[in-house]
Amino acid sequence: MKNFKTILTLMMVVAVAFSLVACGGNDVAVDYSQSVDGALVVAEAGSAGEELATGDEFFKNAEFTAVDSMATALLDVKSGTSDIAIVDYVTSIGSIGEGTDYTDLAVVEGKDFNPEEYGIAFRKGSDITPAVNAAIAELAAEGKMDEIAAKYKLGDLIIKDGAAFDEEITEGDLAYIKEKGELIVGITLFAPMNYYEGEELIGFETEFAKAVCEKLGVEAKFVEINWNSKEIELNAKNIDCIWNGMTITDERVQNMSISVPYMQNKQVMVSKVK
Repeated sequence: MKNFKTILTLMMVVAVAFSLVACGGNDVAVDYSQSVDGALVVAEAGSAGEELATGDEFFKNAEFTAVDSMATALLDVKSGTSDIAIVDYVTSIGSIGEGTDYTDLAVVEGKDFNPEEYGIAFRKGSDITPAVNAAIAELAAEGKMDEIAAKYKLGDLIIKDGAAFDEEITEGDLAYIKEKGELIVGITLFAPMNYYEGEELIGFETEFAKAVCEKLGVEAKFVEINWNSKEIELNAKNIDCIWNGMTITDERVQNMSISVPYMQNKQVMVSKVK
């Protein structure tokens, strides 16, 4: 009887182990934390990920290809076309792992890059920037930012006391936007920031922009843009702002009017699970 129980116990252990493997219980990424030499690396063109892949010493011996979006970068890794996707950390939260189409992908642990902050870009010298900053402060005080962030698992990344950038106000965008009754928001699609669920556009940025626009008394109109031509679209007034998980850089502060930072981010590597 004792032998029978022992055999039965062993069979149960094997069955549990098998079920964990079958269900993707091992969610540890292939480890590229020490070296990416010879690896095929992808990142969105014009993104902080591309800047990292082409400028950081860690990637000098990898083979890099720019693709049209972070979603494409993840798909390339899933399909085996590439080994590593460099993406925003916030993208990894909403796009890979349990409950997504990328259960076989995970963040490479022990190696992340470029702590950064997100801001909203307007035309240089625009007077809408301080108005948006005031609306963001109100939403933070009311707890609305926390509410939206929690919905998309971004609560730990919110910045509620970001400092405004000093700049001279030279352009009267606020009256122009209020007169037409809408703020045209330039976006690209990626979860959890702006993405479609069925035919409905949702995401943290989507809801955040709508909440700010409500404070301003205008409607948010979302327009998908090519990320590489975002500044051209903005200056041509095809859009009124770039509101799409945009990293604040010194160059962008010089060339555009940037809101207070509202979210922390970093760049991470995503690879297949072992």
